[in-house]
Amino acid sequence: MKPPLILLHGAIGAASQFNSFADLLSQSFIIYTFDFDGHGQRAFNNRPFRIQHFAENLSEFIEEYHLQPADIFGYSMGGYVALYLAATRPEYIHRIYTLATKFDWNIETALKESAQLNAEKLKEKVPQFAHALQQRHLHGWEQNLKHTTELMIHLGNNPALDKTILKNIEAACMIAVGDADKMVSQSETENFASYISNAQFKVLHNTQHPLEKLNADLLKSELEEFFIV
Repeated sequence: MKPPLILLHGAIGAASQFNSFADLLSQSFIIYTFDFDGHGQRAFNNRPFRIQHFAENLSEFIEEYHLQPADIFGYSMGGYVALYLAATRPEYIHRIYTLATKFDWNIETALKESAQLNAEKLKEKVPQFAHALQQRHLHGWEQNLKHTTELMIHLGNNPALDKTILKNIEAACMIAVGDADKMVSQSETENFASYISNAQFKVLHNTQHPLEKLNADLLKSELEEFFIV
């Protein structure tokens, strides 16, 4: 019987980004995806974007589909959310594979990353990307960017994961980063992986940050090796 696997999207992302991956991964797994609050087809909740709130989305999904304890692939912010849940509610998590997750949040980093989420600048300079975001987020892409900007600033001042919190994680983890990732450094990824007692660190070759540029066959191989072999 194929094992279940939850795929978690990143910031300003959506479950729909996994459609092509899900078809391929379904050869080896029973794939589950969902949108965090205010992403994709899911409406905004009456609260700000917070890692803690997204972790609640995840725990509720795990309960709804009876997946506890769950195996999770978390891309970018999705990996951050999965690790937070593993640290605070370990009963929900079995194993986690993260890729391209930004760990080193401070106010300088937050300001740098959030500066790229200006809707007007995106419409002017990269209209194709702006259109893709419009198509991706049913309930308002510009509102999603504003909430995500505020989330990043909050993380810059109040990181949800640190050395002390990560030491609480008991789940087996693979903490991976691409060798061509321009947002997430290998050093920060390896450093934060070292705080998790049962974690491995891995660099994926010829791999950039954007999910759309990830080699699907490579992802399938990586997840099979970690979750099945």
